[in-house]
Amino acid sequence: MIAWTTDYSTRMMLGFTTQSSFQIRLPVGDDHTSLLNMSVLIRDMLNCVAQYNMQTVMVIPDSAGITTLIDAVQQPTNEANSNPLVQLLASGNQNTVGQVITSLSQVFNKMNSESVESAVASE
Repeated sequence: MIAWTTDYSTRMMLGFTTQSSFQIRLPVGDDHTSLLNMSVLIRDMLNCVAQYNMQTVMVIPDSAGITTLIDAVQQPTNEANSNPLVQLLASGNQNTVGQVITSLSQVFNKMNSESVESAVASE
């Protein structure tokens, strides 16, 4: 499965499997849009590929979950293990871990950009 926001050339792989179905965690998009375009590439046993474009979806980040994850990383306790993001990262499923890391990095990049913009604006 691949996804992109507004520019197809910036598409990213969200996951892959040999199974007929699987769960996916969606990234939150970029600063300009929370709309996410997705396509599924299906390869058969003869190595033929079909692309199926899915309906565009709006993705909203779980800010509370991300904040509790940051708190859990900064002050590890037994409660950190109850955080859904920590549980997903501990799942051992490479697709799930990759999807969570991609989403978190996008959120952290956005937070960093906002901090930089705020610092520049206050000078």
